[in-house]
Amino acid sequence: MLLKSVKLNNFRNLDKIELDVSPQINIFLGRNGQGKTNLLEGLSYLALGRSHRGSLDRDIIRFDAEIAHVGIVGEDSQSDPFRLDAAVPREGKKKLKLDGQAVPRRSDLVGHLSIVHFDPDEVHLTKGSPDHRRRFLDYTLSIGSKEYFRQLLSYRRALAQKNRFLKHYGSHSSAADELEVWDEELIRFGSPLIQARMEILAPLEHAAAESYEALAPEGGALSLSIETTVSQTPVRELDEIEQAFRKSLERLRPKERLARHSLVGPHRDHLEVDLRARPIRTYGSQGENRSASIALKLAQAELIYRQTDERPAVFLDDIFSELDRTRTEALQKWLHRRHQLFVATARIDDVRGMEQWSKARTWIIRDGGLTEVDDLQRAQAYLEN
Repeated sequence: MLLKSVKLNNFRNLDKIELDVSPQINIFLGRNGQGKTNLLEGLSYLALGRSHRGSLDRDIIRFDAEIAHVGIVGEDSQSDPFRLDAAVPREGKKKLKLDGQAVPRRSDLVGHLSIVHFDPDEVHLTKGSPDHRRRFLDYTLSIGSKEYFRQLLSYRRALAQKNRFLKHYGSHSSAADELEVWDEELIRFGSPLIQARMEILAPLEHAAAESYEALAPEGGALSLSIETTVSQTPVRELDEIEQAFRKSLERLRPKERLARHSLVGPHRDHLEVDLRARPIRTYGSQGENRSASIALKLAQAELIYRQTDERPAVFLDDIFSELDRTRTEALQKWLHRRHQLFVATARIDDVRGMEQWSKARTWIIRDGGLTEVDDLQRAQAYLEN
């Protein structure tokens, strides 16, 4: 998969952006606060029809505008073109289009635009909160499967409704029957999520372990596991997951009513990352956690490719200050051989040499606008002044 051209209008601080992009390397240079991250956010918006940063739609609209537009033209691995568009109003419902035709659901976009992000938060993936790693799993599976994404959205809606009920009526004596209804909804939509996560665990672990070994040859063995509130022991068959889910919900229902929120389900799964058979978030050094996080993202790119037969574009957003020069160059070259790259940075040294690679294009971003440059000298003067 390749991005070919991009149009953004009133997206955060970006007024109007129209550009054709390189099929290999695209470099965006700018000081902090000029719009580099906003640009990458806009480029990736149509992967799932929402901000990958978790922002509300109204927050992506330029402060003095009433509507934001995003348009992407690309082509798949068979060289077949596609076009994705979004119109996001401050009031009312956003409109999504695929090849000029309106699509009613965000899940209809899945699989057309595949993107993997490397940003400062992702570089701390292994040491961050369990919720961060759940989002990592959900994104990996959603990009590869419309059905997973639909189940995930349905589960989140059912969970939100159950939590609202628990908050307002959980202590009432008559709440048990109503809770059983919501619990059946969680089981219906949540069990396939757990099964899919269990199924992807082994190939994800294999790919991450290989990547970690390449990044840290003497670093030891990386392994993955999933801890779930649904069962004390691993369950993989759908009917077994449903049975275990139901039993856990029944067992913990008194605690849920007391806590006023749901305590059981895939929203509380925990992806554990171990190095040398010990939790890396607790026992790993800063460098080991950083390398393991990058290995997980490389594995994510590989798994998306295996699921979709499309190489995702890779976005590198100001991550090189987290890496030494040797690992920076190794990561850039490894990714360049496989993926279309979009690199945003405030430091010339982070990309020095990349601009000489074949089919590289470079832009300066200033106050939400882009200016293309054919060498780094002009960019250096801007960044230093």
